[in-house]
Amino acid sequence: MENILPSSKLFSHPDRLLEDHLIGTSNLINLFLSEKPKCIENELFETARIIALSHDLGKATHYFQRYLFAADDEKEKLKSKETHHSLFSAVCAFYLTKQMSGISDIYPLFAYVTVRRHHSDLINILDEVSIFDDKDINLLNKQLESIDDNAFGIVADKLLRAGLPIRLDKNIIFQWINSFNGEIKSFRKIIRNLNLNLEYYIKLNLLYSLLLDADKNDVVIKEISIFERKFYEDRNWVDFYKKATRFPPSPINEMRQTAYEEAMNKEIDLSKKIYSLNLPTGLGKTLISLSFALKLKDKLKQTGINPRIVYALPFLSIIDQNSKIFEAVIKANGFLPDSKLLLKHHHLSEIYYKIEEDELEPDEAKILIEGWNSEIIVTTFIQLFHTLITNKNRSIRKFHRLANSIIILDEVQSIPTRYWFLVREIFNKIKEMLNAHIIISTATEPFIFEKDQVLSLVNRETYFNSLNRISLIPKLDKSLTLDELKESITIDDDKTYLFIFNTISSAREFYRKIKEENGRCLGYLSSHITPKERHQRIDDIKKGKYKIVVSTQLVEAGVDIDFDVVVRDFAPLDSLNQSAGRCNRNGNGKGLVLIVALTDSKGKKYASYIYDPVLLDITEKILSKKQEIQEKEFLKLLEEYYFMIHEKTTKADSKEILEAVCRLRYDRDEDDERNLSVSDFSLIEEDYPKIDIFIEIDEEAEKIWNEFKSIINIKDRFQKKQAFDAIKSNFYSYVISIPQNAQNMPEIIGGIGYVKRSLLDDYYDKDTGFKIKDEKSVVIW
Repeated sequence: MENILPSSKLFSHPDRLLEDHLIGTSNLINLFLSEKPKCIENELFETARIIALSHDLGKATHYFQRYLFAADDEKEKLKSKETHHSLFSAVCAFYLTKQMSGISDIYPLFAYVTVRRHHSDLINILDEVSIFDDKDINLLNKQLESIDDNAFGIVADKLLRAGLPIRLDKNIIFQWINSFNGEIKSFRKIIRNLNLNLEYYIKLNLLYSLLLDADKNDVVIKEISIFERKFYEDRNWVDFYKKATRFPPSPINEMRQTAYEEAMNKEIDLSKKIYSLNLPTGLGKTLISLSFALKLKDKLKQTGINPRIVYALPFLSIIDQNSKIFEAVIKANGFLPDSKLLLKHHHLSEIYYKIEEDELEPDEAKILIEGWNSEIIVTTFIQLFHTLITNKNRSIRKFHRLANSIIILDEVQSIPTRYWFLVREIFNKIKEMLNAHIIISTATEPFIFEKDQVLSLVNRETYFNSLNRISLIPKLDKSLTLDELKESITIDDDKTYLFIFNTISSAREFYRKIKEENGRCLGYLSSHITPKERHQRIDDIKKGKYKIVVSTQLVEAGVDIDFDVVVRDFAPLDSLNQSAGRCNRNGNGKGLVLIVALTDSKGKKYASYIYDPVLLDITEKILSKKQEIQEKEFLKLLEEYYFMIHEKTTKADSKEILEAVCRLRYDRDEDDERNLSVSDFSLIEEDYPKIDIFIEIDEEAEKIWNEFKSIINIKDRFQKKQAFDAIKSNFYSYVISIPQNAQNMPEIIGGIGYVKRSLLDDYYDKDTGFKIKDEKSVVIW
């Protein structure tokens, strides 16, 4: 029987012994690595274990121990460089990794970087190997000297048993500290000569992600059994749901079923990693993509892999809609859709995590949500792409979950054209190295991937050519003012109408022009309406409350609403196609989509304020050849559109970010304007500076604002963040964003604008939302 070693009485956290935390983190990393492709697991196992077992060794110092247990009013006085632990731990991780035989020479550096930055964000790796100096040596020696020999000896013995290659002692660490400067700087030449290969980026991110996730979970969750996964017999879940749900007989439902069966009967070849589901709007892509993903998952399970499904969408507005569909599928099969099975994650997610009937505490829930601990994760493009391409600690933490995953990209045409090349290169590498499978679901398939890379799940021509739900009429020969648009449209009492505008100002102005004549049957949507009211209005639209709706493009993609006539201000062709998808979705008779070119009072087209002129020019050239376009022609026109984009769009932005990724240039100095870094990647560029405004529209809003006022007075920043996380989802249901240069600016409290109920009429219109008094602030949403 192995001797039981005594406690070191050194602590990593107030309630956690240092040795227990290091070994617990190692156990979690081993568990997480066991879900990765075997080749990656085998290659990273030793390095990952050393990183886990060494990442908090610097907490053994007398300085840290005294700081950890000091009273709150003493902590600030004691806090100093001596209480920091990451650099000390990172030097140990570097040399411990060097002890291992048969691993790449780069891994000691990766171990150092991973541990060095596990409480911050990644920086330019060239800076990382250049900034160690004599001050650091003196600091580390001072920290080393303060460590209690006997206590550290107990930790060292336990870590040796747990898997460290040698037994640590202070003499060894002293030698490491005093030789480290030369060792780390020897990597400079290697870093400068890195070739444009993504392999190092993937491996470093994977190690960093594994440590971040295991470290946080060991501290907060502690119980490893929470991470044990069930094996569900889920291959036929959608089939069963469809049989249990009544879909009324109609030509469009028959076509949906035909498309569903064609995709489900597709032979799965696991050597193919990218699939395409390209179907017209309204043909059930959400259910088809989920069902195919479950069948692909079943095939992978037969090889010993249990993949998670990551379903990513571009817009918050449709996450709830699609999540409800997935919930219905799960419930129809007799399962409770708890958080271990289905999880929604975006920046406004409610901090709520439930396992069967047990709701977890907020701090536990937050850790599990942000680590994507679920079988099916419904999230945004922002979350997904800023997990793949970022230097941020919080975002990279879930990177390892993408290994052996099935990623569904819904509405993939929303990815900016300037990043197509970058996205292709990144996904090609994660499918190769991490065995990720990708399903592209779209009505307008852009040329992101090469055609020979993609396996089509359906014969798309069959469905596009069979549909005759709408006619699209481009009226672009003459621009119209909003008054001229009003005069040109005759409202038929038997039809419903959706007007989609490019700016909030044009939508609001048109709404006011037609309000008097249309009264109660008129609805309005824009992002200047609070999210709570927007969701209610969308529900009302679905119930048929409004005959006419005036909106910005927020209804353009994914929002399941249906009108007889859609009038759309001019936009790029893929946007026009998405808008057309809100017309006669169920094929009842023939719908009409009118495309008009609207101008403001200065004669400038609203489209020019917000869209790429290249895309507008391509669209105009394509549509100018047509007087009327039938739905079956859309596919050919879209192919022509994307081909022209492919020919005209520069890869410069993609290549600059890709170079930064390959050279591990995670961040840069503010005065370095020559080279972009990974941190410069932003999927959505801010088109204008904004400020958030809280609109106190009802009693519930008033109650939430009072809670917020109490929270901003909390001095401890961690307690403050935890308290705000508890109300964040409800808080932001009353928040809109307006231009920072808006003249009608309310009082700013705690960094956010505040419109109280007694002043509501001064700032907020019950129909059209926030009152922008200076129309020079042209806003796209």
